[in-house]
Amino acid sequence: MKKNEKEDDVVLKSIQDGYNLPEAYFKVKVGKAFSKGDIVTVLDLAQLTGNRLKNFYVETDKVRDADTLSSLEQLLKNPLTPYTKRLFSGFVGSGKTTELIKLCFEMQKDFNVIIFSAWNRLKLNETSIESLLFEIVEDTLHYLYANDLVDEKDELLKEIIDNITVWCFDTRIIKEEKEEQVRSRGVGIDFLKGVFFKAKTERRVFGSDRIEAIRIEERKINDLIFECNKIFDYLKAKTGKETLIIVDDLEKMSFLKARDFYIENSAFIRDFRCKMVLTIPVELIFHPDFAIIQNVFGQAEVLPMIKIKDKNSRIYKPGVDCLTEILQRRLDLSLFENECYKDAIKYSGGAIRELFHIIQRAALIENSEKITRASMKKSIDSIKDIFASRIQERDDEIKIKFEEYLEILFDISDGNKTAPKKNLALLDLLRTRAVMKFNGKGFYDTHPLLDTFIEAYKEKMKKNESKKAGE
Repeated sequence: MKKNEKEDDVVLKSIQDGYNLPEAYFKVKVGKAFSKGDIVTVLDLAQLTGNRLKNFYVETDKVRDADTLSSLEQLLKNPLTPYTKRLFSGFVGSGKTTELIKLCFEMQKDFNVIIFSAWNRLKLNETSIESLLFEIVEDTLHYLYANDLVDEKDELLKEIIDNITVWCFDTRIIKEEKEEQVRSRGVGIDFLKGVFFKAKTERRVFGSDRIEAIRIEERKINDLIFECNKIFDYLKAKTGKETLIIVDDLEKMSFLKARDFYIENSAFIRDFRCKMVLTIPVELIFHPDFAIIQNVFGQAEVLPMIKIKDKNSRIYKPGVDCLTEILQRRLDLSLFENECYKDAIKYSGGAIRELFHIIQRAALIENSEKITRASMKKSIDSIKDIFASRIQERDDEIKIKFEEYLEILFDISDGNKTAPKKNLALLDLLRTRAVMKFNGKGFYDTHPLLDTFIEAYKEKMKKNESKKAGE
């Protein structure tokens, strides 16, 4: 096996483990869909790897008016910042995971790359620095094995493994009945991997109460980071490369959880002797508290939606053409009657995932071999209802009145696309993609799936005003 092929296989294994993907995900042959029955499968591919990345990936920087990933690459490769930590964000459905996976393959020549999804590997809103650290330690150990870098005679590696094992006992990760085995030293990496796997499983089963009961003190966290850093040094000595850790899906945490996580743990994250890319909710970037986070991580790199309309609501043809090409790579467009896939593009708002959902739903509804405009309309209408249901008063961790949402939506739809009121309602609308921000000169727009909802409430308010005026 050639060196490049082996490196690709290692990255592929990291992606499989990092996103908890089954073997079947890679074994099933998925090509361009030439029949309606294949549409759902080919549009279900979220993590593009190997030939799938080559066959289905479309460059989108120009239509996004951004060079987000190339900027991120340059920042990571800067030799003056060997342990830089960068934040990456994007709206849900913008294609962020695909771009991160592409980054993995491109950076493997320069770095030992490890990627994992917080969504797939952790209880997201119970994510702590301890749980994140466990994932990093376990995946780094896996990386050593996958690259044949475990030297059983290396005294430094043996010492690191012994120290981490004792740390696990001292913090009650290892139960008392294992004490004799631990204290005897030399238990090895296999034993340690099993310990971390069991610890993570227990945390998922027992939940937050269990986490709080065994919460690890700050000094102990620093001790484990210190040992983890020695593994990164060992890796560099063996490969000549720094380690790059990519943590995807942290942006799916709730706003307050994400804010607290980054503010409380920035010092810990900064102490890792490796480069890191961590995702962050897009709405948090537009909040004043982001200034605190930015002091440690710098400005976040944001992947915008693909622009299909300009700020004057005129069709932006390059964006429409780009989404058409993305579809054309995966589907035979003759499967759509009267080019009705263009309706899906129109209502996608530039979100790739939304586009795929609309078409998948239409394919499931359709009885004939071609997707008709009628089935496409039914699909769009059903997803419109889902989008509209997200706009409702909040009285949980954040309090937002329904009228506050309407005020923002009306303001933007009426033409104020550059300077809407910056408040919690806007941030929450960004979270649900009811409102999106596009690059270039920078403007906001409402999601086209909400057009009917917005117009209906405008009409309702006009009638109420007329009724009051007549009383």
